[in-house]
Amino acid sequence: MSGAGSRRSELRVEGSDDKHALIHLLIRHGVEYENEPWPADLPKVEEASGKDGVVGGIKEAVQLGTGLTMGFVLDANDSLEGRWQSISNQLRSAGVDDMPSTIPPTGYIGFSEKFRTRVGVWLMPDNRTQGALERFLETLIDNGNALFVHARQSTTEAKATGARFSAQDGDKAALHAWLAWQEEPGRPYGVAIRARYFGHESEEAMGFVDWFRRLYLSDRTT
Repeated sequence: MSGAGSRRSELRVEGSDDKHALIHLLIRHGVEYENEPWPADLPKVEEASGKDGVVGGIKEAVQLGTGLTMGFVLDANDSLEGRWQSISNQLRSAGVDDMPSTIPPTGYIGFSEKFRTRVGVWLMPDNRTQGALERFLETLIDNGNALFVHARQSTTEAKATGARFSAQDGDKAALHAWLAWQEEPGRPYGVAIRARYFGHESEEAMGFVDWFRRLYLSDRTT
């Protein structure tokens, strides 16, 4: 769906890791983010200062998005149901009336009749389970990858011997340990996807790319 005039559709994410990981994943699926300026029908990917920044900006984004598409990607590492409820409340207040009680497993796509704005929501990792970006990225590592199994075990042992990361950040700690042992240690998520340390065709990744295409590129793919 193309923007109106110089205005542009947006995809709002929690932070820099999310932004660059998703852009490079989309590039690997043939979406034309490789070189700027990006095609006009691709959304600007905006960092929104964490979960609160994304959720807190939903109503205004929809109100100001007339003729455009506004998408929101958030982690669901606290509570999938609670995150969806807070998002649903914001969308209803912005004139989106067809909110289901739970997010569809393929991601949510709807429309604000009041403000004429198309909207979409994806909850990491897969709209079905509690987790975050790191859980999504884990699906891009070959199942049973010996080095990642070792990274997971080492992280568990480190936590037991005094490592100070929170239990909630265990997935992030294991993933960073695995990245520290690659050919170029410690590369950011987006760079690691570009370097093909990660794959790109897990069920979760394919689901996200399909949601993105349906939300933003339906005019080009139908």
